[in-house]
Amino acid sequence: MNKALLKTIIIITSFFCFDTEARQTEIEEIARLDQMLSEKSRYDKQKYGRIDSLVALAGRKGVKTNEKIDIYTRIGDEYTLFKADSAMLYYSKALKLAKETGDSTRIIHIYLKKIRPEIITGFQSEAHSDFFEISTRTIPEDMLPDYYECGYRIYSFALNSIERGSSYFDYYYNTTNDYRRKWIASMPEDAVKRRLYEAEQALWENKLPVAQMITRELLSELPESQNEYAIAAAILANIMRIKGNTNECIRYFAMSAISDIQGSVKENQSMYELAMILYERGDIERAYKYIFSSIEDAAFCNAQLRVYNASRMLPVIEASHREEVKNHENVLLVYIIVVSILFLGLAIAVLLLMKQMKKLSRARKKLKDANTTKDEYMGQFIELCSVYMRRLDSFTKFVNRKLTSGQIDDLIKTTKSIKFTEEQHREFYQAFDLAFLKIYTTFIDDVNALLRPEERITIETPGSLNTELRIYALYRLGIVDNSKIAEFLKYSVNTIYTYRNKMKNKAIDRNNFENSIMKIGVIE
Repeated sequence: MNKALLKTIIIITSFFCFDTEARQTEIEEIARLDQMLSEKSRYDKQKYGRIDSLVALAGRKGVKTNEKIDIYTRIGDEYTLFKADSAMLYYSKALKLAKETGDSTRIIHIYLKKIRPEIITGFQSEAHSDFFEISTRTIPEDMLPDYYECGYRIYSFALNSIERGSSYFDYYYNTTNDYRRKWIASMPEDAVKRRLYEAEQALWENKLPVAQMITRELLSELPESQNEYAIAAAILANIMRIKGNTNECIRYFAMSAISDIQGSVKENQSMYELAMILYERGDIERAYKYIFSSIEDAAFCNAQLRVYNASRMLPVIEASHREEVKNHENVLLVYIIVVSILFLGLAIAVLLLMKQMKKLSRARKKLKDANTTKDEYMGQFIELCSVYMRRLDSFTKFVNRKLTSGQIDDLIKTTKSIKFTEEQHREFYQAFDLAFLKIYTTFIDDVNALLRPEERITIETPGSLNTELRIYALYRLGIVDNSKIAEFLKYSVNTIYTYRNKMKNKAIDRNNFENSIMKIGVIE
């Protein structure tokens, strides 16, 4: 049980740890990138719109061959970082037409264009063949930047798949560096690409302040949807990674990825890099989402190396994602159990409250009944007093009338009559019984419930009490002394004692009989 509890605590703790890590990356660019991922199809639709317009333009009647070559080349440019195999197709169409025209300049230009999608799709042999067929002596000077760029991309792309320290690493590293230097030198000094790759060159030479200054300037100048913006942001992200500023590294990779989405650049690296960093920080949910997006883009573009790199890491991230989902499910289960317990506690509390409310309602009803009984008792008392005041007045007038008329002997005879006394007592007892039973309406049944079944009392005249019940009616009213009861009922003390003892002998519980009598009509 203790182990299970410990495991639950660890799961909950790890959940909050992951959540804390995730919150650390909740910077503006990450939140924006999450939103942009859902809008990829919108930007792709815009890309297809531009391509479809060019395709429609190429298909018009009367379009000259040179114009068609230019249109096919522009379609290839649109496809290069979007869908590389389609770019190769349209560059091949343009190359075929250029060869038909015999325009050597156009042929060289298209060959240089075609090399990049060949590299992306993994046709390295074809890319090398096309590149080395071109002689620098035959290239017009204004195409030298394109030529050196191709050399840089062939060797830098291969360099990405070679581990540092291997026998071929230095060769590809130095050749890449050499072509980049020549490419930079061949471009105009104010060209955006020259400044961009000067920043990359400075990064390679560990001149971080120079690289950082150039990329910050470019980010402030370039539109976000331009591919050079994405590259500048990626270079700056790598600078921040070297400096150990992970949050800024994440921020700039996110900016680069956002730019790639806006430009529909499927041959991208920033999304993959971002997934790796977030995976290391424990933000597994985003890492999984970003690596999946990276694979999706690479597969769409047919970028073989990107697919390979991203796919290699996918099982690792996916395993962590499954583990995180499992942890979240365990935490959710704990939450459900806790909420269920709380709900059960609340249900019990509500039931207890309802029970208390019912008891309170019954108590209020009993209190209301008690108040009604009190009012009835006072009414009966006042009525009884009124009756005897009238009788006293009537008797006083009777005596006065007898005395006035001199009928003293008749008066003495009347007052000595037993019949007169019994009649007065009988009328009083009838009034008492009626008043008492109005107050304690269930008194006879309550007393019978205390007696053995065969000893229970039956009253033939409704609204009246027999002698035993009348004794205990007085007892219930608090007149417990035998002498007072005897005086009230005009019996001897021994007679009262005998009646009480006889009733107790009839009781189910003799010892507690009279205590039970005192509880009749009590509000609990």
